[in-house]
Amino acid sequence: MVPRRPAHGYLTRAAAEGARSRPLGQRHRHESPGRGKDRKEEEEAPVAMGLEAARELECAALGTLLRDPREAERTLLLDCRPFLAFCRRHVRAARPVPWNALLRRRARGPPAAVLACLLPDRALRTRLVRGELARAVVLDEGSASVAELRPDSPAHVLLAALLHETRAGPTAVYFLRGEQAGRPWPAPPDSSPAFPADRALPLLAGGFDGFQGCCPDLCSEAPAPALPPTGDKTSRSDSRAPVYDQGGPVEILPYLFLGSCSHSSDLQGLQACGITAVLNVSASCPNHFEGLFRYKSIPVEDNQMVEISAWFQEAIGFIDWVKNSGGRVLVHCQAGISRSATICLAYLMQSRRVRLDEAFDFVKQRRGVISPNFSFMGQLLQFETQVLCH
Repeated sequence: MVPRRPAHGYLTRAAAEGARSRPLGQRHRHESPGRGKDRKEEEEAPVAMGLEAARELECAALGTLLRDPREAERTLLLDCRPFLAFCRRHVRAARPVPWNALLRRRARGPPAAVLACLLPDRALRTRLVRGELARAVVLDEGSASVAELRPDSPAHVLLAALLHETRAGPTAVYFLRGEQAGRPWPAPPDSSPAFPADRALPLLAGGFDGFQGCCPDLCSEAPAPALPPTGDKTSRSDSRAPVYDQGGPVEILPYLFLGSCSHSSDLQGLQACGITAVLNVSASCPNHFEGLFRYKSIPVEDNQMVEISAWFQEAIGFIDWVKNSGGRVLVHCQAGISRSATICLAYLMQSRRVRLDEAFDFVKQRRGVISPNFSFMGQLLQFETQVLCH
């Protein structure tokens, strides 16, 4: 039985085999006369209630799509894993889906509101609803099929919202399923969509776990540990230097680095990190290389009376500007402990829509000395509510 060509666009043979373009659903086990063979070929496991229109895509098929520039441009890949897991490693083409207790409560609302929470990029939602994308693919940590998803899981909630909002358009909604045990990667280029013997084989892990094993070249590398700078060794390699000045700036995101005033004065270290801009979160640290880098200053002191949250949007806007221009920005204060760490936390919370504790753990793993003062932490908690509830 040759797989049907989906209405939303062209798929290569390997992609078509894994795509299972027909909607998933409970198939009848009792065959009517004359149709037993067709029924048997189409029989599939039942899927979670409410997701009958979802389709399943195998890892090899997704890899084929992402290696085709035209198909990759028309594919929206949404990663429902926790933020820290996504940051450690992910499919390079994927977008993270925010999920926390506040969003879980809001997920009980209408589908359009749920999708706005889980996919905050308004322009992307517009393209999705208008049918400008051929497919939306949802993945989690390693679920083998839609049938395994819990009703309260982010992947289940997102699939339901996507199916509702794209129901009148050509965009197909997929879940990244596991490969069948004993079936090699990639799927054999055969016109038959499945082999009868495979029907009894269990599914291996799907999601990112399965895709990483199938297509590691399409996944990001794990973050490398920060290397010591090559510049002024007396201040950063000397064990007598303060711990916050040792080593070099740390990478928070590919375009966002965090460090101290001492790090900001090391030209060779900045150039080694590819820094193009500097966000100086202090009233006393000088801008050492104004002829070489783009600077922005936030003149605040590290004390309990400062309303650093008043600068959040301006700082976030500057970091986004550097990102969109293809550059890298170092955020620093005097020690890289309180003020600059607060700005980085605020940026992560708004850009990735994560809770403060998630953002804090993520940054702490990279720069262990961070410790925003008590007032700054309170302002970040207020900012968390603003970000996640609106």
